[in-house]
Amino acid sequence: MKAVEFNNITKSFGQLTVNDRITFSVEENTVHCLLGENGAGKSTLMKILFGSYKQDEGTIKIRGKEVNFKSPLDAIDEKIGMLYQHFMLIDDFTIWENVVIGNELSSAGKLDYKKIKARLNEIIDNYNLGLDINKKICDISISEEQKVELLKLLYRNSEILIFDEPTAVLSPVEVKEFFKIVEKFKADGKTIIFITHKLNEVKELADKVSVLRRGQLVYETDKDNIDVQKLGNEIIGNIEITESAPKLFTNEKNKKNYIELKDVSLIKDNVTVLDDVSISVKRYEIHGICGVEGNGQQELVDVIMQFEKDFDGVVIMKDEKVSIVPDDRYKRGMIKEFTIGENLILKKKKNGLITKNTVDSASQYIMKKYDVRAPSPETPLGSLSGGNQQKAIIAREIEVQQGTMIFYHPTRGVDINATAFIHSEIINLRNSGKAILLISSDLDELLKLSDRLSVMHKGKFIKTFSETELITDNRNNLLEEIGQLMIGYTHAK
Repeated sequence: MKAVEFNNITKSFGQLTVNDRITFSVEENTVHCLLGENGAGKSTLMKILFGSYKQDEGTIKIRGKEVNFKSPLDAIDEKIGMLYQHFMLIDDFTIWENVVIGNELSSAGKLDYKKIKARLNEIIDNYNLGLDINKKICDISISEEQKVELLKLLYRNSEILIFDEPTAVLSPVEVKEFFKIVEKFKADGKTIIFITHKLNEVKELADKVSVLRRGQLVYETDKDNIDVQKLGNEIIGNIEITESAPKLFTNEKNKKNYIELKDVSLIKDNVTVLDDVSISVKRYEIHGICGVEGNGQQELVDVIMQFEKDFDGVVIMKDEKVSIVPDDRYKRGMIKEFTIGENLILKKKKNGLITKNTVDSASQYIMKKYDVRAPSPETPLGSLSGGNQQKAIIAREIEVQQGTMIFYHPTRGVDINATAFIHSEIINLRNSGKAILLISSDLDELLKLSDRLSVMHKGKFIKTFSETELITDNRNNLLEEIGQLMIGYTHAK
């Protein structure tokens, strides 16, 4: 039976058509992967399914019945749930309070706390979520926040689950755990629509795949016929994807330290988060940092950027001004209510003032140069796809022309085409003499770009791989060694 049927779905915002006569169906009790570059129309289509948007044309059927949702509440009534990329939780509330808001189980007009908590713990045990429902959101990790959002869906008895880039915030180990949860959902008869940019995830999970490009459905296949190269070509329109970046072999005399940390330690809330850290980043170099998230990467950045000043040790900077592409573009990289133009010129000023001419000329130039796709510079940056938002932020930071740049998860939640563009820009910056610190949880990205690679675990650098060590024919052994070091196994060979 078909769980969901899209028929001729069309949606436009002004003159921009984001969904163009899309027709396909999702079978019950399957994992249906929805692929496409940022701006292809995936999230818009799912927001239509979830009742957040109304289509201009076309119909949707749920289990054979045509529906006309006016809000997400209508979709929830049809047992549809959506896991967004950006969580909607209240930091000062506990897990159980966040889950039951608007869905309270009551007895004689009062909240039945015992019944609520028993139900939540039963769900947590059934799906091995490992949550303490009495913890506050402000005290849990990002991956646990995602599990809270999953708990919401399960508490509402959702049967059709929409996952929008769910692994973007997860470490490799957490991704494996998440996949087990997805398999459990499927075993329990649920239907999953899984939006992703990662072709290896499609290969592992998908029963069927649909590819959108520029708002249109361009390709479909089932699990027995999945060809990763074919999918990649369909996503980006047959643009060849390069496997690795060429290394830059330049005179060592030119590779001067632009960032140098010596014996840096930092204690926060009585916990050592940086433990005697020493590291350098040189001109003409991309120095990669890998590690399971939460092992000191953020604190390292905070020390370098002088956000954190109460530390022991020495930090030497060639240039005090450093450009940074932050790990969370929504919290630290942009003002989503501002227009594209306003966000692009946040670091520009003339005599203390920002003029309209400055906004217009700078934004038009940058949008064209960096392929930021939007109707106009007056469009709110928060309304763009994740890839276009990220390109805008990266463009702004590059144009500041600092000698040192930090890229923190630069391609998180970004499609193949935008990823290739961002990688190319990072390489060009390295080749022009910039000192690049690249922090990522994507090992393929790090191995592709890094000239040196340092592994972080529990606030320490366990090992730094040299340029020659990273150039190897035995990639699997290198990946295995790095993976072991990331979890603290220091006797890896």
